[in-house]
Amino acid sequence: MVAHPPAPGAPLRDRLRALAASGLPLRVLLVKMSSLGDLVHALPTAAALKRGLGCRLTWVVNAAYADLVRCCRAVDAVLPFDRQHPLRGLSGFLRALRRERYHMALDLMGLLKSALIARLARAEVVLGASYNREGARFLYHACVGPQDLDRHAVLQNLDAATYLGLEADPGAFPLTFPPPETPLPSARPVAALIPGARWATKRWPEERFAAVAGRLLAEGIHVLVVGEAGADEESHWPAGVQDLRGKTSLVELGAVLTRADLVIANDTGPMHLAAALNRPVIALMGPTDPRRTGPAGEGHRVLSGSPACSPCFSRTCRNPDRLCCLTAVEPEAVLAAAREVLRRREPARRPALARPGQP
Repeated sequence: MVAHPPAPGAPLRDRLRALAASGLPLRVLLVKMSSLGDLVHALPTAAALKRGLGCRLTWVVNAAYADLVRCCRAVDAVLPFDRQHPLRGLSGFLRALRRERYHMALDLMGLLKSALIARLARAEVVLGASYNREGARFLYHACVGPQDLDRHAVLQNLDAATYLGLEADPGAFPLTFPPPETPLPSARPVAALIPGARWATKRWPEERFAAVAGRLLAEGIHVLVVGEAGADEESHWPAGVQDLRGKTSLVELGAVLTRADLVIANDTGPMHLAAALNRPVIALMGPTDPRRTGPAGEGHRVLSGSPACSPCFSRTCRNPDRLCCLTAVEPEAVLAAAREVLRRREPARRPALARPGQP
């Protein structure tokens, strides 16, 4: 039998567990303020801390995401940070931060401002991620995990659990949403399309999303379009599409996505939320690396043109063949992947998904 060396943070873990066993409230602060995808990737770490330490877990997050984080069953309290008006709300935020005496603070953001927040909480121990920058490491008592950015972001965050010797489950996304207020059909499969992305280089052409939507509608699929409101006034979308862009809160978006049988999306926060909800995702990825930020979990598909310049991690495309990492993906390839996913899910409920020209 091979003896495994103890986890580097095992003494800290044992001390924290002893505190919890003594009946004292064990308090842990988690700092991960944005973005939506990054927050989703931190959920398994929150679950590991809650399960492994039995702690009271407080999460510092940008105010825009506070309601979403409150839907995480591992989180006991949410401490919103007003990113839009940081100076105006700073004194109140610091008072709330110091209201509790934390036994441990964990910074999973790795920036100077997040490390300062973790330090200002006056926690007994401050841990930080290995991927930190801006000098944040000098504010930590220890950095957790190897500096290996070729792993998925979920695994990088879970280095904290491994450091403490806790069970690390990359598939644990403890989210619970209320039933959606948006009316959705119960008798037909639902496909959610997410055509937006903050980076222009992450956007598969909207007219191709619309072409896919039209084909899915013709095959008996109810099509939703979700995410932020479209920037263009011109609409490429066929009649029959239920357009919810800009009409849902993040919590309602999560509730709607739980009803989706299929999600087709660019590399964007709602795509990661859908994957966390165990919805089968077809992700269109070009400038980013699916090894790091592809949809987490099993049963997903990543489609990309995969030119030599990809991944470039750039907001500006410098390839003369503009955005060929995405435009090389044709609607028929997306439809083929969609049909495959829908055939696997509850086949008895599905309508016949025949290709055009086939019976």
